[in-house]
Amino acid sequence: MGVGVVDGLSVLAASSLPTSAGRGLVLVATDAAALAMVGLVAALPLALFGRRLRRVPALDAWAGLWLGVVVTVLAGHGLDWFTAPPPFTESPPGHGSPVIFGVEVVAAAGLWWLVARVTGAPLRRLMALGLCLAGLVQVGLHVRHLPASGVAAASAPNVLLVSLDTTRADGFGVHGASGDPTPVFDRLAREGLWAREAMAPIPVTGPSHATLLSGRGPWSHGNLLNGLPLPAELPLLPERLRAEGYRTGGFVSAYVLEGDLGFSRGFEVYDDDFDWLQGWSDTVPGGLLAGLARLRDPHLVLERRGGRTTDHALAWLEGLPAQSPWFAWVHLFDAHGPYEPPPPWDTAFYDGDPRDPGHTSMAEVDGVAAYLAPSLEGITDADWVRSQYQGEVAYADQQLGRLVSWLEETGQAADTLVVVVGDHGESLGEHGVWFNHGDDLFEPASHVPLVLWRPGAIAAATVDSPVEVGDLSRTMLTHLGFDPLPGDGGQDLVAVGEGVTPRPFARAIAFDRAANLAGRRAGLITRPTWRMVALRGPGTRYVLSDAEEGGGASFYDLRVDPTETTEQPLDRDLGLLLRDQARSLLSEMSADDMARSATELDPETRKRLEQLGYLDG
Repeated sequence: MGVGVVDGLSVLAASSLPTSAGRGLVLVATDAAALAMVGLVAALPLALFGRRLRRVPALDAWAGLWLGVVVTVLAGHGLDWFTAPPPFTESPPGHGSPVIFGVEVVAAAGLWWLVARVTGAPLRRLMALGLCLAGLVQVGLHVRHLPASGVAAASAPNVLLVSLDTTRADGFGVHGASGDPTPVFDRLAREGLWAREAMAPIPVTGPSHATLLSGRGPWSHGNLLNGLPLPAELPLLPERLRAEGYRTGGFVSAYVLEGDLGFSRGFEVYDDDFDWLQGWSDTVPGGLLAGLARLRDPHLVLERRGGRTTDHALAWLEGLPAQSPWFAWVHLFDAHGPYEPPPPWDTAFYDGDPRDPGHTSMAEVDGVAAYLAPSLEGITDADWVRSQYQGEVAYADQQLGRLVSWLEETGQAADTLVVVVGDHGESLGEHGVWFNHGDDLFEPASHVPLVLWRPGAIAAATVDSPVEVGDLSRTMLTHLGFDPLPGDGGQDLVAVGEGVTPRPFARAIAFDRAANLAGRRAGLITRPTWRMVALRGPGTRYVLSDAEEGGGASFYDLRVDPTETTEQPLDRDLGLLLRDQARSLLSEMSADDMARSATELDPETRKRLEQLGYLDG
């Protein structure tokens, strides 16, 4: 039981989760009780048969304590030993070998036998006290240390950043969606600075958020896939704001943004635990149970509803002291598949029977991700699936409304810069991509909602030129009166809204998944290798892939072909200019970045990412 207390306290000391005395007590008590049960089960055979078997010491209190310690340490070590290490972390020699672990078990049993058989009770008692002291030292070593925080000016405005995962722009009323699905975002767009043509830097959650928080495009920070840790040298917005005296809190809704990948850097609180009891899976018994559960189903606990994430964010905000400027990041994952909006949004945008055999549109659907298939079983109308996606977008808008309402009710709206942005879009059948993203850089996967709102400080304006998600870091810091992060390649959107000449096009990059899969089948490559770049100009899109010799390029005129179905001829000089610009992005990625992004993930991580629809080429 004592070992369980130490284990629970160690988890709490290292945790970035919001502080809660009640949760902490329940976690420590549950951990202690669970490990006490483990010790009792381990001791039961000796208690029953120890005196009858020669050379096996009879179990007294101190020998029992030692047995509990040995069993607990072995359980925790076994969990680490048979769990794949994080990406880019070196494992000890023989990691995962059952033979080596078996030798360790025998050695541990021998140590216990020696202590229990040879030493007397007083010595065992002294050793137990030493263990308690070692446990307290362990708790101290696990305390999470944050960089020192500066002192912010009393007039410093707050920042609320809301990122909408997998959210395409045309799901919003201001972008043409019917049925008034997003009244909150639409209001902010009317009253604030609305970017009509905001583009994601990559249709992948982790790398896009890395760009959002750093101002560097994926061609600069080097991450093209989910599951990769952020480069340690990459400066992040929350780190800067904490250094400037801000209280910082991050609240995310999906496994792909877990803090261990580096997204928690700079956050005083980082809420990325979706378990029934936050912190439980980090304990020894919780980790063991989670490992067994993953053996049965490798796709457990990958996301949580936006309502729960918003609950946690509001609870943290309400607990902050007055006159303390804060930066809160709230990530809503709901629009990501499977599309299962709660009532009333599940029926708000569709009339009829989606399983009516008279419908035939689902017959066209092909290549649906495995994680989506169960939710689509028996559905005959593709419009119903689109309506469910729209319902998820509307539900996320309601959560945004809760945050905005809280700002207004507490009198903080005028003192808070609100930034709302999609990390990337979603294809709903366009270009043969059904209910997924990551395969292409066309409009459905790239065009995202983006608005800046601060009553009285940001004038209502519409930016019609293409802008990037990566522009937001510089925009936020400039609005707060701070210099941009080192290497930030963005532009100040407020200045663009006031008439400053914008960048001529928005940039995007991704692995060319179709080419990489074909290359694998042909035996030409063994890992993601070929990339594609898009340059989105006013009403145009240029896409270049390095999969073909010399670089295959396509050009689309969205003014006459908004669905990007027909390639248009290019003026020679313009074609050369766009090709050079696109190639410069490809060449900006270093060989080390390419190797890192192309590294194969461990099988468990791959399975979990597959469940979220991220299938790497």
